[in-house]
Amino acid sequence: MHRHSRHSQQIYTQIRDRITTGELAPGEVMSEANLAKQYGLSRTPVGEALRQLAHEGLVVQVPRYGTVVREIPREELEELFEIREALEGMAVVKATSRITDDALDELSTLCEAIDAEADRALAVGESTLGRDGLRRFLAADLAFHTLIIASAGNKRLNKLMEQTRTVSLMFTARRGEHPVSRVKQANDAHKAILAAMRRRDAAEAQQLLMNHIKTSREQSLSAAPPTDAVNLGSINLPQFVRQDLA
Repeated sequence: MHRHSRHSQQIYTQIRDRITTGELAPGEVMSEANLAKQYGLSRTPVGEALRQLAHEGLVVQVPRYGTVVREIPREELEELFEIREALEGMAVVKATSRITDDALDELSTLCEAIDAEADRALAVGESTLGRDGLRRFLAADLAFHTLIIASAGNKRLNKLMEQTRTVSLMFTARRGEHPVSRVKQANDAHKAILAAMRRRDAAEAQQLLMNHIKTSREQSLSAAPPTDAVNLGSINLPQFVRQDLA
């Protein structure tokens, strides 16, 4: 892999994680020059990373101003969940007949990691995940769904799903407190899907996965702002930037 590509992917992953966990809130502005200085790199890989984030709908690049973290409107979020339900439902059917035993074991390991995260919070008397715990949970959750999609053996489907999964996770992080009870509920669904896939029961796996996404959709939409609400955080953005973000 070209050095710039490797560095840009690392920067992309770090900034994406800061957005999906809510560390970078809607309306926050990132400067390509400042990021390059922060990472000790040239502006080329930083620019590549920011363009990838913009392509996925996580940020908006505004000429003469900077790169701004987007708010996700309710209508867009609803559409993304509809796409996820349809495409992941199709993917799990194909994956159930193709997935290897090693991949099934990897899914099991991811479920164990999520359980461990929930148990870690409960062990110290917390009923919600902290920022670090949320980041680890979201990473494992993303890996679980991504592995199922990859196991379907359809490269174009992988590309189509990248944006919908990342943006869905971004809003999941912004629901506010993330109760451990919901983490366990989501992981119980993961384990049921995995059990159906081990039995090679494609129809059952599909129904379970679609129900899981519907539940996530309902929880996310219940916390979503109205369609016409644009939350740009506390930053006093110029009007031309607000127009680009609307």
